[in-house]
Amino acid sequence: MTTPRRLLLALALCACDAPSKEDVAGLQARVDSVASENARLAGELATLRGDLDKRSTASDALQAKLDDALARLDRLQKTVEAKPPEPIAPARPSLAGRAVAGTRYDVDIGDAFTDGSADAKVTLVMFTDFQCPFCARADKTIVDLQKDYGSALRIVAKHNPLPMHTNAEAAARAAEAAGAQGKYWEMHRKLFENSRALTATDLDAYAKDLGLDMKRFAEDRDDAATTARIEAHKKQAMVLGARGTPSWFINGKFLSGAQPIEAFKTVIDAEIAEADRLIAAGTPAARVYGELMKTASPPAGSPSP
Repeated sequence: MTTPRRLLLALALCACDAPSKEDVAGLQARVDSVASENARLAGELATLRGDLDKRSTASDALQAKLDDALARLDRLQKTVEAKPPEPIAPARPSLAGRAVAGTRYDVDIGDAFTDGSADAKVTLVMFTDFQCPFCARADKTIVDLQKDYGSALRIVAKHNPLPMHTNAEAAARAAEAAGAQGKYWEMHRKLFENSRALTATDLDAYAKDLGLDMKRFAEDRDDAATTARIEAHKKQAMVLGARGTPSWFINGKFLSGAQPIEAFKTVIDAEIAEADRLIAAGTPAARVYGELMKTASPPAGSPSP
């Protein structure tokens, strides 16, 4: 018999008057209510105890992870403090330098084809690609400059056929082969006038138009010496820091891209004034370029000493 039922029986036996059925029923209901509330509270207490146990377990696990992390951090700190720092290796020289606009660089003319006299006060060295549309546009500016400055301006042609232009190398070879027969500049202009038509068939047609000896043209075009000349120009462009085309060096001063004619004239006029100063001081006109190169900066892409 449950405790509430025993309590009910005891109360009934001790009563001075025999309880009525209604009293017994009411008392039974109260006892059942107390028992139900007691069971509910006991369940909630058990749930709370379970939650506390879980939280305690999670807290212990988190604390263990934190302690482990702190221990590893302490070990790492001790290792760093115990190991001496390694010396920093000096930077290796690089050919990644680029020419700076307006800076005068030492630019060797070498055996490149020239248009103009060695007595010219201004020497303009150009690195071009016959398949480059910007070079074709800029070549028209060069023709206009030659008309404006006449004997004061000398043009030097250097090749820098870019890898993405599949016909540029062959065009450079054709220009060099034409130059071997005294027709470099004629071929140079023809190639730029037809920069979108530079197949092998096109190049042969241009050579015939210029009246070249076709057998000699083919031999010179494929000659190892022609390859060496073009490769030397490409290497010089890289060392000078002239990465793109067209690139210009006006008495060594770097100018990049298909600039408007006024940009060229600004530099050329200043260089004519400088040449006049040197000539007035006793430098022969034919030696002006060499004198300027003596004080020029080393090529931008040269390894540091």
